[in-house]
Amino acid sequence: MTRRGQVLFFTPALLVFVVFVLLPTTQTLLDSFYSFEGREAHWVGGLYYRYAVTDPRFQQSLANNLVYLGWTLLTEVSVGLALAVALARENRLNTFLRIVFFSPNVLSLVVVGLVFGFMFKEGVGIFPGMLKETRALLTVSAISGWAYCGLYMVIFLAGLANIPTEVLEAAQLDGATAWQAFWRVKLPLLKEVLYVALLICFTGAFKAFDLFWVLLPNQDHTMIVSTLLVREVIRYDNKGYGSTLSVILTVLVLLTVALLLGGRRIWGAWTASALGRARVPTPAGEGSASAALRE
Repeated sequence: MTRRGQVLFFTPALLVFVVFVLLPTTQTLLDSFYSFEGREAHWVGGLYYRYAVTDPRFQQSLANNLVYLGWTLLTEVSVGLALAVALARENRLNTFLRIVFFSPNVLSLVVVGLVFGFMFKEGVGIFPGMLKETRALLTVSAISGWAYCGLYMVIFLAGLANIPTEVLEAAQLDGATAWQAFWRVKLPLLKEVLYVALLICFTGAFKAFDLFWVLLPNQDHTMIVSTLLVREVIRYDNKGYGSTLSVILTVLVLLTVALLLGGRRIWGAWTASALGRARVPTPAGEGSASAALRE
């Protein structure tokens, strides 16, 4: 492809990125330094950022985000990995079950929230009381797990499909149980896939909005950062503070990605160094699966 062709190829995507991502993000960043009264804007500098640090609502919302993240790691990633391992073998029943578990992922979370909200409604639903403040976060996390575990199942199934059959056969010949083969052979070989799943889960937990807004519209104690900023902008017409919360949320997501990528590199360097120090000659004919099982 010529230089001109490359420019023509990337120009539409660049225009879309500038118009729908870069410009709104820049405007939000600028709005976070102003206080708005009608159409008038007054410069306040970093006032809203200093206020956010001490705002108990923001602190509670951030804590709820972290709790929600912990639950989604269990209900989405862990369940998705368990389903992938259980349904890895190719047969008609497993194919049908894969479709069943993945199908909720194609539904809109707004629709999912409305359906479960009706099921949990006091006096009408079949499971009333599930959205009380003491159990609301767990309930929303369980619904999110039901909707998204199928996505993680597909991700891990793709990773399991790339594991060489020779490695699994060697482990089986060495007398490895299914549990040993999973922990000492499959899981280490799924490391890269696991990083991708964790990246999606961590960023998704901070960007969550739909279920909380539909199921818990009036609960202050179960707000997360995204619902708090929407309240500030829409309900209280506080555009400046809402923009500040948007910037903080964006920084949290980027920081999460940076920490995961940095942790991945550190872990990779440490494991490579440890393997280099621990490498010893193996008897002829003894494969990597045997070495893994001995450790």
